[in-house]
Amino acid sequence: MATENRLYEGMFVMPQTLVREDKGVAFGIIKSIFEKFEVKVEYMEIWQERSLAYEINHVRNASFILTYFHADPNVISKIERTIRITDEILRALIIRPMKGFDLNEVGKLVEEAKNEEIEDVKDVKDVKDVKDVKDVKVDEVIEEVEV
Repeated sequence: MATENRLYEGMFVMPQTLVREDKGVAFGIIKSIFEKFEVKVEYMEIWQERSLAYEINHVRNASFILTYFHADPNVISKIERTIRITDEILRALIIRPMKGFDLNEVGKLVEEAKNEEIEDVKDVKDVKDVKDVKDVKVDEVIEEVEV
């Protein structure tokens, strides 16, 4: 009995230098794994680029690639095993999206998230400004306690 393909979300962490040099090569690595297991890719895009909290395989900066794909549930463990032995992929996570998830809304949601990040960065003009605000609040608390 054949199993029905299900929708999965995959997040792949790859070295930023590899992705910036040639996005097509980075996507090709992921697509080649998917093709091996007859996976149908629905969406693939660079989600974020950022520095990692700690080095992974001597890599400090990484690109996060978001994918949505349809696959047979029986091949997910094989895909994960193949990902673990692929040197260019630092980390990966494959999950099932929440119920009610609309694949058609993904592009819009990713753009909104990117715009929110840009706005957050614009709000903080200088680290000194943040420090000064914290100092004022601490001083106000100290004055209240002394009274």
